[in-house]
Amino acid sequence: MKIFIIISIFFIISFSLAGEIQACSVFQITDETGNVRCGRNFDWNKDGGTIWFVPPEAGNHGFLIIEQEGFDYPYEGMNDQGLFIAIAAVPKTKIPFSILKPIRVSCELVTIVLQKACTVEQAIPLFHKYSIMFGTHLGYPLIHYMIVDQEGNSAIVELVNNKIVVTRNETSYQVMTNHYVSESGSTFSSSNTGQRYQIINETLEKEKSSQELVWRLLSEVSQKHTIWSNVYDLNDQYIYISYKDEQPVIFSLKDQLYKGAHGYSLSNLDAAESIDYLPRTQNFLFRPETGYGVIGKKGIFHAGFRLLLNSGKNQRYGLDVTYFKSKDDEFVSVGIVLEQVLFGWLNSSIGTIGYIDYGTHDETLFGITSNLGWEPDNHIPIKPFVTWRNDIIFGSKIENVNSISIGLDVVF
Repeated sequence: MKIFIIISIFFIISFSLAGEIQACSVFQITDETGNVRCGRNFDWNKDGGTIWFVPPEAGNHGFLIIEQEGFDYPYEGMNDQGLFIAIAAVPKTKIPFSILKPIRVSCELVTIVLQKACTVEQAIPLFHKYSIMFGTHLGYPLIHYMIVDQEGNSAIVELVNNKIVVTRNETSYQVMTNHYVSESGSTFSSSNTGQRYQIINETLEKEKSSQELVWRLLSEVSQKHTIWSNVYDLNDQYIYISYKDEQPVIFSLKDQLYKGAHGYSLSNLDAAESIDYLPRTQNFLFRPETGYGVIGKKGIFHAGFRLLLNSGKNQRYGLDVTYFKSKDDEFVSVGIVLEQVLFGWLNSSIGTIGYIDYGTHDETLFGITSNLGWEPDNHIPIKPFVTWRNDIIFGSKIENVNSISIGLDVVF
């Protein structure tokens, strides 16, 4: 009974804290001369963070991002075209999802937008291209996005009530905190999102834009758990970072991109000690699979695995090991296969295989295996795999094994 009470108290505290820590403020304002500035308070329950600078490459724009959970999970950033994007937490709702679209983790859209878009109008279609997954089952909140370009155009993109809703700015400014701007009455109960939103909105409506005004507003809506406060100058492409109310440190995006890919720890910005950029690579794929088919007129079961190494874009090679069992026979195949993924989802492969203990004389025979199937384009660690498999076994007579195989891709 005591254990139950302790656990209950723990969850009550955890959920109450969650309501308090999910509190970020983002806004943009364009002055009379066309200069665009973005202000951003990041409020969370975890210290630290890293700013990364990545030069343009392979048709992608150069950009900076800021993250705490790893390079693939950024919270905000700006690219070399003067485009800004940031996220903020919002309450739970029904989100649109389709397995027919490539699947991306919510924070990945920050990087995708910065790599691919120059303007707000170019950025918005990217959200319709993907199915976006949120880590709510891991304790992370849903988020919405603010995008701003150096012409003063901005938009808040929200996934709410099974729709993607875009709210564009109608004035020289726009504000985003922790409620859906496209749906009234949906908010965090303890994150004072309405109060912060009102303070920023009313001030921007009355006062002229300036660097000092942006800093003053960030200070007025700062929380006890504000980790960093940043100001982005989209026209000159500067970022001003104040980590935990320390004196702001200034970075020129153009100058930093010229130095190559690197980063800095937010908690040690004054030291200006750069961190080497080591992109996360997923070199191996392990796929357990099983299936059922026919050999001649007999049914046959199989189970096995593939261990594959990435050899280039959408190409892999590696080991295939499969156990086959029919009513009259059982044998094992071992060989090397080559795979390629086309159109982001069509998996095709071919390989040379040895079939061990095949037939009544327990022979080892040579053969060819091939696959044609569906492998969804998603960036989650485990994804399904469905394929038609064909094995051609060369013996005293040629045998064909045709089967449907299902499996799970585990990438590491």
